[in-house]
Amino acid sequence: MNKKKAALVIAAVIMGAGLAAPSAVAAESGVRSVDCNTWSKGETGYVYCSGLGVVGAFRAKVVCTDIRGVETTVYGPWVGNGKTTSRACPGSGFLVRVGADIRD
Repeated sequence: MNKKKAALVIAAVIMGAGLAAPSAVAAESGVRSVDCNTWSKGETGYVYCSGLGVVGAFRAKVVCTDIRGVETTVYGPWVGNGKTTSRACPGSGFLVRVGADIRD
């Protein structure tokens, strides 16, 4: 085998080892299953999430519209696992949809 082929083989082995490492780390850390429930009452959106990691947090993401149809996104306060967060539409806004903004 000439030097050029040997260098290519070594480079391929090194690159292959680098690609396998992240999947091994991901397998060791395990997959978390986050479960979030959203609901609304009037013009206020609520979110409850469980299954987050120790440092995970989430907040309510509420999309509102005004009488002209202009949408605005507002957020509730950040809270930890197993808690509820909420946010009301500002002023005379109308609630369009509720979601969760998750940070892990």
